[in-house]
Amino acid sequence: MERFVRLWSNTLPRRVAEELALADLKGIMPMRVGTAAFDTAIRAGTIKWVVVPDGDLLVMPKYVDDIELAHSVLARGEPVQAAGEARVVGANGLYIGLDINNWSGHYRPDESTVTIGRWAFEARGIRFL
Repeated sequence: MERFVRLWSNTLPRRVAEELALADLKGIMPMRVGTAAFDTAIRAGTIKWVVVPDGDLLVMPKYVDDIELAHSVLARGEPVQAAGEARVVGANGLYIGLDINNWSGHYRPDESTVTIGRWAFEARGIRFL
């Protein structure tokens, strides 16, 4: 049985090219839970996350060199199932989620999408307190 999933569009599409160029300049690429890059990102603080239409969870640091990165970088400006920010601690595949939200100025998803985010993180071994 197929279930309907609402997709949230990028509300600031005119900025995507500039945001992607900045991410490229800073060497930022979407990452996955459990990688060395993920461990580095969570040590830096808050991460941004998106769940793309196929259910994949992509993350990146919120800030690089004191510059806030845009959620649109993670999905390359394409629609997402959910987006937000999270704080996670741990390393080497052992993690605990401290908090998660739906804060995204680009996608502006509603509160119900936090559940999608929680499921995506939990499917990868991260439970939130």
